[in-house]
Amino acid sequence: MRWILYVIMAMSAISLASTPSLAQSANTYNVVDPLSGNSYPVNYNLTGGSVKDMSLDTSATSLVISLQMANDGNLTITLPRTVIDAKVGANDDQFFVLVDGADTNFQESKTNTDRTLSIPIIAGTEKVEIIGTQVVPEFGPVSYVVLIISIISIVAITTKTRLRLKI
Repeated sequence: MRWILYVIMAMSAISLASTPSLAQSANTYNVVDPLSGNSYPVNYNLTGGSVKDMSLDTSATSLVISLQMANDGNLTITLPRTVIDAKVGANDDQFFVLVDGADTNFQESKTNTDRTLSIPIIAGTEKVEIIGTQVVPEFGPVSYVVLIISIISIVAITTKTRLRLKI
């Protein structure tokens, strides 16, 4: 019976270890998933203005960035694929980027873990919306580990209990 307590304690430790840090540096904005409340760091560099807010719109599969632009500038933003991505099946698709509601051209570079967009921004711009095909998965990879541990624990308990109940 004591081992059940150890399994529960281990699952709790794994869950707590997966809680993201809430610290924020000058060029990192912690975007909060409105469904889970988890925070995800998004790195950016903006010239000509400042970022007022970033938020995920899970229904529109987009990242909405509120800006205050005094001069023309450039927004370079690194989007972790775990936060937002654009895919068709297993292949990368192109993001749609709207600057104050108008489609705009941008440059992109990709790695296996993130995609970096460089977006020209004109003075007076208030909103940039980056639209993908998926935002923050409902269940992260740690959730799958916890699920697997839970299933194994249930199978082990059921097997052990069934052996004792035989007449």
